[in-house]
Amino acid sequence: MEASVNRRNPKLRSACNRCYELKERCERATTSVYCARCRRLGLACSTARPVRVSRSAHDEKAVSRLSSGKCRRQQQHQPTIDSCLEVLSDQRPEERELLQFLLGQAGSLDHYVVCPSFQIEQRQSLATQLRVASPLVKDAYLACASTLKQLQSGIVTNKDVNISIAYISKAMCVLRSLPTLRSEDTVLWHILGSMLAFSIYSAIGVGVSEICRFCLGTTSSFLDTKVLGAPNDPWQNLLVLLETTDCLVYRRKPTVRIQVPALGTVDRHLGLSLPLLPHYHDLCAISSTLLHTTEVNTLACLQKQIDDIQSIVEPWQPYNLDQLVDQFDSAEIVHLLAQAKAYRLGVLLIGHRLRYTFGQEDAQADIWSNEIMMELDMAYRVTKRPIRFVTLPFMIAALEVRDQDIRAKTLQRVDDCVEQYSPLLQKTAKTFLTRIWCERDLNLTSPQLARVVNGAPGTTRFLMRKRSRLYALLLL
Repeated sequence: MEASVNRRNPKLRSACNRCYELKERCERATTSVYCARCRRLGLACSTARPVRVSRSAHDEKAVSRLSSGKCRRQQQHQPTIDSCLEVLSDQRPEERELLQFLLGQAGSLDHYVVCPSFQIEQRQSLATQLRVASPLVKDAYLACASTLKQLQSGIVTNKDVNISIAYISKAMCVLRSLPTLRSEDTVLWHILGSMLAFSIYSAIGVGVSEICRFCLGTTSSFLDTKVLGAPNDPWQNLLVLLETTDCLVYRRKPTVRIQVPALGTVDRHLGLSLPLLPHYHDLCAISSTLLHTTEVNTLACLQKQIDDIQSIVEPWQPYNLDQLVDQFDSAEIVHLLAQAKAYRLGVLLIGHRLRYTFGQEDAQADIWSNEIMMELDMAYRVTKRPIRFVTLPFMIAALEVRDQDIRAKTLQRVDDCVEQYSPLLQKTAKTFLTRIWCERDLNLTSPQLARVVNGAPGTTRFLMRKRSRLYALLLL
């Protein structure tokens, strides 16, 4: 009897629309007042939505069968573009057109995901956040839409760049002014940071790492980065990838060691390679420590860490390969497998170069470098499409090229293998490779761990600074 009295009225909506969309706990005394989250973020708070009709057991089973792979991405509910834009009462016609392009036009997010199958899922995530936090994400979305539209047209004028930078500036102000973070707001921060990072790379070319560190540093206290099978956040993963690439160049330790994904996770950006990203974090940390130490015991410990990473990565293979056929088409599978192999070989090659300088043990480095290049080349030849998000392993492999003719071809491949959403990054990548090759030919590159262990500790700091200066050319 008591249970019957306490049972909720199924027609009473207690969660506001925004918390309901995000599947977050909605804290408020009554439905007539603002909830704690909307009040904290300065958002409108309402509870006007239809009552959900209960499904039969048969319907539940049918939905369950569509809950994985390609079927899940194609069948899931998506807010209509008009319903998403209704929350923006003050938008100008040109802004509405940009948002419709971002959220509604097929192929608009092609540069932003590793496979076309992820575009629906990416668009769904963006649309949900626009509905529940439109004042906070609107300018970041407009900045991203503006840069994407310019990339698609192939024509970029100074006026277009200025428009993008204006939206970026507004979004930066929003990011800096966000209120005290709570755990339920981490996705909002990661989406806002990811959209800003994408736009800044496209419109400006530098400054992305600062955005990544700021967002990840703010949310890191709410993230359990050590739990196997922790929930996957593709937006956070993108920020970690971008920051890790920068940290490898500048020999810094990344802010976050990415969560170990559940078995079978296929990331929107890193695909099957996501489990390898923690090893890149660890190699960055080892490289940073090498830059500041000559202590023999510490060096021996670092050597052991590199050996452990290699023993894990050498036999590594992606999970659940037999399930890919049900989730992706043949061209996407080719890209996912090639990307995973490139990232795996990249880990081995970085570890090798932390032990040996250029000119030492080059034969093994050449094997791994050639394999990376062949994987990327074969994937392109088979699918006629460049692989997304392989800038990191491509650059690691390209540094090893010594033949002048192959170097010329490698520079041509930058346009396909370095992210196409950032022409400025492609330009600086070519400059970076050319200068590193020149330094290598003149024997100006520095030894790594092996030289220190072999008895030249007094020169360590100078040599490591030299190495850091060479890598820093990438983002100058």
